[in-house]
Amino acid sequence: MKRAIVIALSVLLALVLAAPMATAQKPSKSQVDLGKLTAEWWNWTASQEYENGPGPLEGSYEGGEQCDGEYVDGVFFLAGTLGGDASRTCTVPANTPILFPVFNVVCSEAYGASGQDPADPTPYTDCAKDLTDSVLANGDTYATLDGKTLKTKRVASGPFDWNIQDKDNPFTPTLLEGTWDSASDGLWVYLPSGLKPGEYTLEFGGSFFDDGFSLNTTYDLIVE
Repeated sequence: MKRAIVIALSVLLALVLAAPMATAQKPSKSQVDLGKLTAEWWNWTASQEYENGPGPLEGSYEGGEQCDGEYVDGVFFLAGTLGGDASRTCTVPANTPILFPVFNVVCSEAYGASGQDPADPTPYTDCAKDLTDSVLANGDTYATLDGKTLKTKRVASGPFDWNIQDKDNPFTPTLLEGTWDSASDGLWVYLPSGLKPGEYTLEFGGSFFDDGFSLNTTYDLIVE
């Protein structure tokens, strides 16, 4: 379970790794495919090289250049942790859509191919759904911006190709480099209009399985 649960602003974790691409275009709200975006988020986390070790998913990570984020399809990604607490300070572009996972899981061919026992059962869409059902049934989640509750949405990616690159990312060397059949599911926050210029405190995470596993991520966001 520990290798499957990833929190976002955590993101998961997902922390934001490279400078924004100048050519990114903001999608219209009606065109956004959140399932596709969550798949892109997983590829984003596994495509970057982290100077400070395992990258933005590490609970000990406290910010810096990797916190600058990156656009994918005009959306700014944030990551959480693989478990535990994390505090980060990040600069975020104003009025730009933001996506991050409160928690999410991935089921993938990569685990079996990398000798993980047991390997994830197929179809991976069912595997991810079952894991998410179990987490939600055995825990509580939260996501707040300046103390106000944010709307969360459960999103399933559907099948996607997970491209794990041979870099110092959160998944290597545990998982082998390659492109693997995968699917993810989880609880996400999507802010389609982004944030106005200013400073904000973003907090998200949860406690699961009788406090046996917790995720708590705090972002001090500087929006410019």
